[in-house]
Amino acid sequence: MLSPAVARRRRRSSKRESRKAADEELVRRVAAARDPAALAELYDRYAGLIYGLALRLLGDRPLAEELVQDVFLAVWRNAGSFDPSRAGFSTWVYRIARNRITDLDRRRRARPRPAEEEVAERAEGDAAGALPEALDVAEALSRLSPEHRELLVLAYFRGLTQREISEATGLPLGTVKSRTSAALRSLRRRLEGRG
Repeated sequence: MLSPAVARRRRRSSKRESRKAADEELVRRVAAARDPAALAELYDRYAGLIYGLALRLLGDRPLAEELVQDVFLAVWRNAGSFDPSRAGFSTWVYRIARNRITDLDRRRRARPRPAEEEVAERAEGDAAGALPEALDVAEALSRLSPEHRELLVLAYFRGLTQREISEATGLPLGTVKSRTSAALRSLRRRLEGRG
């Protein structure tokens, strides 16, 4: 007899596999038959998640709504390029969304905003004594690898959960967790003057 925890994991895994197969069939129908009902089903499943991600990263409701429409237009146009052997549909659609968010953010801003500025801006609302610490953090962040810096900015300055970071970056959740932990250790070493 299986323990309740093992049984739950198996049920979740089975549901995940079933959903993955259903997603693949829907994308196949969009690609082969230009089936609008299949696209509508995919939209119903993923639009809310993509909207939430876009809203968090862009901070602009109309822009997030526009992004969702743009992502599903890309799904409609490029469904034939989806390869289930390379990634599941959710990973594929989140990658499209992440790329579109990056493009929109670049167009919206004259230049990308460095993590140091984001840290300093957050500190403006804090007490004056906190500013030197915030600037130290900004300096330490600037010396991290781009991968580590991106994970920490997404988690601590943009408020994404590790699952949302996984979906946004296309990295497996375990990789996000381990890299975030490594990034925090590296940041701590730099702040303590050891790295």
